[in-house]
Amino acid sequence: MKKRSAAALLVVSTFWVSCQQLLPLIQQMNVQKPIVKVTDVKLTGLSLNGLDLHFKIGIQNPNSVAIKLAGFDYELLIENNIFLKGQQNKEVKIEANGSSQVDIPVSLTFKQLYNSFQALKDADSIKYTLKSGLSFDVPILGKIRIPVQTTHRVPNVKLPKIKVASLKLANISFTGADLKLALEVENPNAWSADLKQLQYNFVVNGQKWLEGNLKKTINLQQKGKQVLELPIHLNFLEIGRSLYNLLKNPETLEYKLTGQAAFNSSIKPLGDFKLPINQSGKIELVKSNLT
Repeated sequence: MKKRSAAALLVVSTFWVSCQQLLPLIQQMNVQKPIVKVTDVKLTGLSLNGLDLHFKIGIQNPNSVAIKLAGFDYELLIENNIFLKGQQNKEVKIEANGSSQVDIPVSLTFKQLYNSFQALKDADSIKYTLKSGLSFDVPILGKIRIPVQTTHRVPNVKLPKIKVASLKLANISFTGADLKLALEVENPNAWSADLKQLQYNFVVNGQKWLEGNLKKTINLQQKGKQVLELPIHLNFLEIGRSLYNLLKNPETLEYKLTGQAAFNSSIKPLGDFKLPINQSGKIELVKSNLT
């Protein structure tokens, strides 16, 4: 019994001595948690179809020993609702008093966003939040997870609208007629844009009345509208005499407007973009200032 007590006492004494020897070393190491923060958020791409975001998370190791990043998880929230999530288990060694970085690129399409959040179709901007947790293996502290998050807004992109506003008959004679086609150009966005070029074809009741390529810069303020008046001259000798009777006694006309519009936005990532035009409908001919 005495031998066992002596042996136990020896073990305890040895352990105590070891702890006493290690304690100054542990205190000298003063192991701390790594410092983690979001260092940069960039809108790297923006188009009529979607957007690209790039998050950078900086890591600083304040310790005199190396630590290991065991991986990270993330959630992207749109208007406070989880939209997507992911995880990466790649290990990265961070040297003593060293630093590293985690990059999280995210691509979204407006179709995905609108399908998930209908209200975004009319929103001027979209709020997004990145929540991430970085997992580390740190000497003495063991396995730890450090959360970070950041919230920002990105401009929403809504398609400009071009539509036929009116068709006016200004003058008619036995040989021809002069008309004015009014096109309304609307910018529904919270950012300004310039209409740089407009290529158009205007067909009425199956006959081509007008085609052209307007190269004139037209400024569209945010939520703004502009009306373009395009002159039309019809030659009855070329198009046909039946058109004279149609214009003298106009009925509802069927039209088709096709072409392409080139815009330049005030948002740098979006820049220049082109919008196809393809619409059809019915329109009443307005008689105005006939001579």
